[in-house]
Amino acid sequence: MKTLKSITLLILALLFSITVLADNTPIKKITKINVVSGENINYNYTLKYDSLNRISEIISDNPEIFGITKLEYATNTFRIGKGDMYVSGSLNEQGYIDIAEDGNFPVLLVGNMFYNEKGLLSSIENGNEKMLFTWKNDDMVQINFQDEQIDVTYTTFENKNRFGLFLKIDEDNCTPVFPYYTLLGKATQHLPASVGQGEQKISYQYKIDKDGFVTEIAMIYPDNGKTVFYRFAYD
Repeated sequence: MKTLKSITLLILALLFSITVLADNTPIKKITKINVVSGENINYNYTLKYDSLNRISEIISDNPEIFGITKLEYATNTFRIGKGDMYVSGSLNEQGYIDIAEDGNFPVLLVGNMFYNEKGLLSSIENGNEKMLFTWKNDDMVQINFQDEQIDVTYTTFENKNRFGLFLKIDEDNCTPVFPYYTLLGKATQHLPASVGQGEQKISYQYKIDKDGFVTEIAMIYPDNGKTVFYRFAYD
C-alpha cells in the first residue's frame, strides 16, 4: 500500500480536514486557510465551491508558480489534480471513495476502501496489505497496520465543522491534498486531542467561535519540537 510502508508517516498526516461531502457539509464554509510554522512558513489557500457546496478549486499563494488544484465530481467518480499529478477513482452510493488509483498525486492512502453501516471507514486494502480502523461512540480511536498501532483521544468539543478523518494540508510545492481525505467516510463526532504511538503523540489545541466552529488549530509535535498553526476564515 502506497504509504502504509511506515505508519509513522501516517501519524504525521493525522489531523482533521475540511469535509466536502453533502451529508457532512457544515453550516459555515471555510474560504481561506492560513498556515504558519516558525519564521519561514506563512502562506494561504483560497477555497472555491461548486453549486453543491463541494470544494472545486484551491488556489495557493503565487498560483503562477504553485498552480491551482482542481476537484471534479461525477455521479460515481472523482478526480483531484494539479498539473500532471492526480488521484482518481470511484465513489459509492454515499459519495465516499470506493476505489482510489494514484497518478503521482502526493496522497498517503490508496486502494479499496470499506465502511461500516454508519458510513465510518473500517478498513483499507491494497494487495496483501490491510489497515484497520476502530471506532467508539462515532469517534475513530485506533488504527492498526501489521504490528503497529496508532491511538487517538478526543476533546469534548463537537465536530461542528464536520472535519474529515485525515488532514495533510499540503505536500511539496504547495500541493493541497486534504480534500482527498475528506472523501474517506463520515466525519468523527468530536475534535481530536491527540494522536500517536506511546509517548510520541501529536496534540491539538483549538480556538472556536461563538457558533462552535473552529477558527484555529495548533498542531503540537512531540517534545514541543514544532507547532503548526492552521487558521480558518469563513464566508
